[in-house]
Amino acid sequence: MIVAIALVVAGVALVTLLKSSQIDAVDTTLDLRVSDIESLLANGTAVGDISIEDESDGFVQILDSSGNVLASSGNIDGEAALVDPDSPRYSTRTVTAVEETEPFRIHVHQTEGAVSDTIIVGTNLEDIDETLAVLTGALTVGLPLLLMLMAGMIWLVIGRALRPVEEIRLEVADIGGGDLHRRVPVPKSQDEIGRLASTMNGMLDRLESADIAQARFVSNASHELRTPIAIIRHELEVALRTDDDAMLRLAAEESLEEDLRMQRLVDDLLFLARRDAALGATKETPRTLVDLDDIALTEAHRVRTDKTIDISLVSAGQVRGSEGQLSRVLRNLIDNALRHATSTVAVSVVSAGGKVVVCIDDDGNGVDEVDRERIFERFERADEARARDDGGSGLGLAIVTEMVADHHGTVTVDKSPDLGGARFTVTFTDARL
Repeated sequence: MIVAIALVVAGVALVTLLKSSQIDAVDTTLDLRVSDIESLLANGTAVGDISIEDESDGFVQILDSSGNVLASSGNIDGEAALVDPDSPRYSTRTVTAVEETEPFRIHVHQTEGAVSDTIIVGTNLEDIDETLAVLTGALTVGLPLLLMLMAGMIWLVIGRALRPVEEIRLEVADIGGGDLHRRVPVPKSQDEIGRLASTMNGMLDRLESADIAQARFVSNASHELRTPIAIIRHELEVALRTDDDAMLRLAAEESLEEDLRMQRLVDDLLFLARRDAALGATKETPRTLVDLDDIALTEAHRVRTDKTIDISLVSAGQVRGSEGQLSRVLRNLIDNALRHATSTVAVSVVSAGGKVVVCIDDDGNGVDEVDRERIFERFERADEARARDDGGSGLGLAIVTEMVADHHGTVTVDKSPDLGGARFTVTFTDARL
């Protein structure tokens, strides 16, 4: 419709401009003819001596100041004044005295001098009308044909351009919850549609990764919860079948221990679930001044263990963050070190170079280099075959990673140069910067 309206407007404008141009050309010709007659009169030629050719497509008429005809072309000889001397200088009208049905373009000119005469010249517009009729007919036939041709081309071009969009739509509409491995076709053209397809495939990649991570998370959580539930059930069944007070007490202790283990696991799961749900929010971790050395000493003294915890290298170090989260970071790292240490765990806090570095060392077997990134993932353990009492739930280090990231810090693990086991290093920005 827009193209059709534009073509019609362009056609009307073309006809109007052509007609205006042709009229201007006719006016110029009439003006030259008047100038010739006026020059003769100005040179002293009498009106009766002026030879006016018989006009085949126009006329000439000269009037005196009273409006009487002094001379005229042969085709209007004997006719009274065809036009009032006071008429507009240029006009288009039909002259009944001339044997023509077409309109005439008339030029009325008042001479200057002692005697004022009126020179009237006119010519018909037959050629202009024929030219405009031919152009109008051509446009009347050509514009619809051009419009249909353009419509067909636009239909083909846009249809071809949007075909990949339809293919993408059909593919996306057919992708269900279990088909996140499928991808939309990417056209070879590096245009907006190609980038749209690539963006949608990137979105599907993220959805598939999230779906796999969620399924794995649920599976691991179910596995971790199944064990303490089974142990508690077993202990209760044993307790129901015995009257021995010692057996009853042992069953209660075992059930309590598994219940505490399950409570810690549920707390960890809730923390991770809440954090995942808040990833899109703009909530910031509270930023208060926290003394990491005080937290390290508090967490080291909190632990009840027969292993040695060396805190001799704890020095002043202050960061900005959440005291509760930072306490949990050090608690998880110390608990993890105690589970794997043979006899000694060392805690150090050092502030230098604009950074506050916390190191937790143990004299255990360490972490194999191939496992040093994997152990920070949820439900991952460096040794899946070890006993559950030593391995924990596999969420402690994942929680450490999340909390350290919230404080714009880093956590890594490598070999302890002092104790020979593992060294977990946490680095924060010094609060004094």
